[in-house]
Amino acid sequence: MSQDRLTPRQRDIIALIETEGAQYIEQLALRYDLTTQTIRRDINALCDLGFARRFHGGVDLPVANRNTSVNVRSALNRAAKQRIAARIAAEIEPGSTVFMGIGSSVQYVAAALREHHGLRVVTNNIDVALTLCEAPHVEVHMTGGLLRHDDRDVVGSDALRFFEKFYASYAVIGAGALDPDKGVLDFSYSEAQTTTTLIENSRYQFLAADVSKWTRGASVRVVPFNRISKLYTDRLPNDGGAAHRALEAAGIEIVTCSGAAA
Repeated sequence: MSQDRLTPRQRDIIALIETEGAQYIEQLALRYDLTTQTIRRDINALCDLGFARRFHGGVDLPVANRNTSVNVRSALNRAAKQRIAARIAAEIEPGSTVFMGIGSSVQYVAAALREHHGLRVVTNNIDVALTLCEAPHVEVHMTGGLLRHDDRDVVGSDALRFFEKFYASYAVIGAGALDPDKGVLDFSYSEAQTTTTLIENSRYQFLAADVSKWTRGASVRVVPFNRISKLYTDRLPNDGGAAHRALEAAGIEIVTCSGAAA
């Protein structure tokens, strides 16, 4: 549907959601110096026309029946992902073996690792491998498997068996979605299998996930939060503390990455 029927502010709200993730009513009201009632009317119009979906206290893009392509995802929340990637890279020690899994956030971590020396990286993520082609001092092992064109990765039994040949110091993983009750979620069984294999064969598990993951819809369970060592994020959602309580109960360390990207 065309956006011609929308006001400039409504189009701006859509652009904010697409580039920065879920938006909250009170924050939008402050941004535009308007009442929350006015913002709610804008959100209602966007949702009625199919451009957005409501959740408690805010608005996000509609939940598609499948994940968006990695090229689209990599452009979303770029600054937050760069900050997260820089913090993760700073904690990975030289000489380590590192699993790098599926997703655009993991690709940003690969870019932040290009100056590291003595790393052995094992990945099924084509963009990770291409990024590290610029770092000849990083040893890269690429799995075999079935190519997923939109996601630019490979999955399947060959990929799983290849990962199982190694035991990594660190597994750097992404997520399709996060849920206080269900933990880490993804969009397909093959994605969940891959991430689970990385977790089971690594000492420390670093989850890179910006705040928008808490409002995404994904239906395949990966692992509960207690299987993750650290969550690296830009911020937790404004959900009344449900996410923080779930993470605290699981014993996962939360690393909030703010400030300029490295």
